[in-house]
Amino acid sequence: MILHSLRVANWRSLLNPVELGPFSDRLNVIHAPNGTGKSSLFEAMRRALFDAHHVSGEEIEAVRPWGRSLAPQVQVEFIQSGVRYRVEKTFLDGASAHLFRFEEGKFQPLADSRNADSKLREIIAASDAPGRGLSKHEHWGLSEVLWAPQGALHLDSLSSSVTENLRAALGVQLTGESGSRLEELLEERYQTYFTKGGKPRTGKQAAPILALESEHDAAVAERQQRLEHQQRFEETSRAVEDARQKRGQARVEADALRDAVAQTSKQAETYLLLQSELEQKRLTEQGAKERFDAIGKSLELIGNTREEITGLEVKIRSSETLVTDLATEVKNTANAAEEARRKRDESRRQRSSLVQSTAEVEDAQAFVDDNKAHQALAARIEKLRRFETDLKQGKERRTALVAPDDKTIREVRKNLTALEKAQAALRASLIHLTVKPDKKTKIHQRSPNESQTVAAGKAATFSGSPEVTIEIEGFGTIQASGPEGDAEANAEALREAESKLTKLTQPYGTQDPDRLQLLREQADELDRNIKQLEEQSSEVLDEDSADELNQQSAELLARIRERLGRFPTWEKQPPTVSDLKSALEKQRKTIEATIETAEDEYDKAQSAAQAVEKRHGKADGELKNARLNLEAAQGRMKDLTKDGQSDAARANARQEALMAWEAAKTRAKECETKLNEIPGDPQKDLQKLGRQLKALEEAETQARDEENQAEGRLQTLAAEGAYSKLAACEETLADLKSRIQRERLRMDATKLLYDTVTSCKAAIVAAVAAPVERTATHMLSRIAGPRLGTVRLTENFVPAGVRPEIAPEPVELTNLSGGEQEQLFLIIRLALGQVLAKEERQLVVLDDVLNATDTGRLARVLNLFEECADRLQIVILTCHPERYRGLEAATFFNLQERL
Repeated sequence: MILHSLRVANWRSLLNPVELGPFSDRLNVIHAPNGTGKSSLFEAMRRALFDAHHVSGEEIEAVRPWGRSLAPQVQVEFIQSGVRYRVEKTFLDGASAHLFRFEEGKFQPLADSRNADSKLREIIAASDAPGRGLSKHEHWGLSEVLWAPQGALHLDSLSSSVTENLRAALGVQLTGESGSRLEELLEERYQTYFTKGGKPRTGKQAAPILALESEHDAAVAERQQRLEHQQRFEETSRAVEDARQKRGQARVEADALRDAVAQTSKQAETYLLLQSELEQKRLTEQGAKERFDAIGKSLELIGNTREEITGLEVKIRSSETLVTDLATEVKNTANAAEEARRKRDESRRQRSSLVQSTAEVEDAQAFVDDNKAHQALAARIEKLRRFETDLKQGKERRTALVAPDDKTIREVRKNLTALEKAQAALRASLIHLTVKPDKKTKIHQRSPNESQTVAAGKAATFSGSPEVTIEIEGFGTIQASGPEGDAEANAEALREAESKLTKLTQPYGTQDPDRLQLLREQADELDRNIKQLEEQSSEVLDEDSADELNQQSAELLARIRERLGRFPTWEKQPPTVSDLKSALEKQRKTIEATIETAEDEYDKAQSAAQAVEKRHGKADGELKNARLNLEAAQGRMKDLTKDGQSDAARANARQEALMAWEAAKTRAKECETKLNEIPGDPQKDLQKLGRQLKALEEAETQARDEENQAEGRLQTLAAEGAYSKLAACEETLADLKSRIQRERLRMDATKLLYDTVTSCKAAIVAAVAAPVERTATHMLSRIAGPRLGTVRLTENFVPAGVRPEIAPEPVELTNLSGGEQEQLFLIIRLALGQVLAKEERQLVVLDDVLNATDTGRLARVLNLFEECADRLQIVILTCHPERYRGLEAATFFNLQERL
């Protein structure tokens, strides 16, 4: 397949339609910065050729332009088997597919919808269609080898259809009918035991050995159980003896501990009596102290309460006078606040006079704005009309100008060079004889048969091949021979060059390449002018149409006339909005100033009234609180002095309480000294000894229970007959081992035969892959030198590694550098491409490859590209066009300029 052109719209970042082509059938480079849409172009082409137009899902949804609800569209023109086709597909919304074939000078419909999808896959030999969803590498047919998306240059595997195509291209025939039947029988027997991966078959059709091994495993497990049963019998016997010894030791230790418990118990009783006595004396001491403190507190409270009563009586008299004065002031300030509120409301009512003035200003502003907008819109419409007129004239001039493209100019220059070479070759192959007579002489040339008269002193030259013969009147015959050469062939070459040149330049009226280049530049200039006028028209429209602009102008004019109907004076003298706004603002300021003054006065009067009322409330509250506090203080004083004693009597009672407190403190100290003479806390020691004794008694009981339980288990195990059952299990296990060994011998023999046949078949396939390996090895040696040795492919034509001459074993791909890996994968693709291109040229697409290849090796890769272009069409997508400028015959497409 040869790619002719590609058009994409609404695809990821490619929002506007982008068209590339026509492509050269040899080398093409599409370049643009990262993120511009190179890979999106490649993706769109793949989807158009290999995916059904009605496909759905998250993957195809992801190709919509970001943030827009647009249907992705793609159009691809290509040549297959000498026939030119065009496919047009729309995905997602309004999904459709149309396939056309070029017939009689134009594209004619061939198929549409699902028929177009299936017919297209048939044309490009992509037989492996996806079951559902988008296509993967394995569904691309031959393009699985020839197309490398970004980051996917490696070849891990090839689909069965591509592998078969490669084998067919190399003429592979592995076996005949008898060999095939043998393989089928062997495959049938092999699959009785093994899966295709070489593992024993499991499940319902499991290999017989698995059942035997399962029985063997069960017998091994049973034998292990019998051994464990026997071991438990012996362990239980030991457990009975251990429990008996443990019970005796616990009994001895418990008897010794009981004596220590009795002694500690007596000492704990004495300790408890002293503690109780000390606690009683501490309580007596605390009671004496509390009496002393209570009498002192009572004396202090009586004195404080007397002072409080005197202060409250003075405060009440002062507060009564203040409350009376503030009540009068509250009434006066309330009247002043009410008068200020009335004046404020009157000033606010003046705002209604501003509504009509404000409406007039708004109408005036809208009238002026609509006039300006109408004038600006009229200027845009006039500017658009000029651009449309210029654009029409430019397109007419461009249509009238017939200019060659760059390829034609290159062909003209090439043919001119060939013409000059043919002329030089023809002159070199002719014999040239010059005669200069002293007097007027008639000279006749035999071949060609012609005569001419030469004046005295004039020179005449006669040319011919392989000899020149002339007859000079009055002199005789002169014959000259010279260099050997096919003058007729050179003349034919000259005529052919002149014919090609005439055919190339006939539409343009000149053979001068500089004049042709000038025509080309004039056409480019007209194209740029047309594009500029189209862009300027689009800029003037700014997403509007001409009809929309005219409609906007009519709407603005209608609003202008409506306001002139209400304000007719504006037609002769448009309103001055600033003057109207100034008058309105002046009126507003006057009214607002009056309102602001009235509101300030009201706020001040209201604040003054609230402040006086707050002070009156606070003073009245303080008076009430003082009266309540006085009553409370008088009540407390009555309670404090209800015993009827004098202050002196209370002081004597306090002294007596102090003496009683000191005596109780001395008696408690003496009791505490006796208690400290006893070391530690016997009560705690007694608790610990009790816990130890209880633990020993429980240990003795537990040991007795363990002894009884172990004796019971021992009797049960003895009754089960462990020794006889273990012997029977050993016999069964020996029989199963023998049967498994025989079955394994049968499986090993089958596997050996199967592996041998498979190995021989692999050797045949390896011999088939040898031509590809030789081609790839030669290419790799030209790029990286002989260091890497020969390339090794698997039976499915994917690279398995390299084998350097100095290495005894092949080297895996993972041991190569990143640059060497990508170079290896590239030359494998090119080598396979040349195999596939024996019958027809094929398309190779490389998206951003050779990123890890240095400059020196890249130059050698470019030489390979130019050689492979004789049989392959190569399209390279890159963000580094300067790396591919060495491809002299390549056609470059700047994607960024076409966006």
